[in-house]
Amino acid sequence: MPQYRAWSPGMDNVSRFLEIVRPPKYSSLLDIGCGSGKAGLEFEKLGMRVLWLDITDAGLDPAVPREQFLQSSLWGWALPRVDCFDYGFCCDVMEHIPTEFSMLVLYRILSACKVTWFQIALVPDNCGRLIGETLHLTVRPFTWWLNRFLDLGAEIIDARDLCDSGLYIVRRP
Repeated sequence: MPQYRAWSPGMDNVSRFLEIVRPPKYSSLLDIGCGSGKAGLEFEKLGMRVLWLDITDAGLDPAVPREQFLQSSLWGWALPRVDCFDYGFCCDVMEHIPTEFSMLVLYRILSACKVTWFQIALVPDNCGRLIGETLHLTVRPFTWWLNRFLDLGAEIIDARDLCDSGLYIVRRP
């Protein structure tokens, strides 16, 4: 759907991420579930080293360097090595993960990134309704997600219930 590809939840979070997290130039960042990859391109313009990860390249912006794109599901991904990213950036992704894989995916993200920015939708999706599909597979309350991070031993740097989405900035255990 063009509407789904045109809207980038990651882009809505770039300036907030920069303001709150203040990553140093040349930091490494994993754009998790990157979609179009537009947010990662913004980070790259600022001098960050970015790797894009998504289950499909169908909506990937042509400006995203293909050699820096990894196509994989989040529950089946294999990175070159663990502990290779200063930051993870994961916006409007976790609610798309089947509930039975949510802890595995969170564990893998926390293992690969020192600090991760999660923006997670807490309500059913609108685009899925337009095509008769359920795109948000794990719609849970703010505290449910917060407890998943705590269960994995993550340090909560910041957490905000924004009503229709939750913002979680976490440091891995």
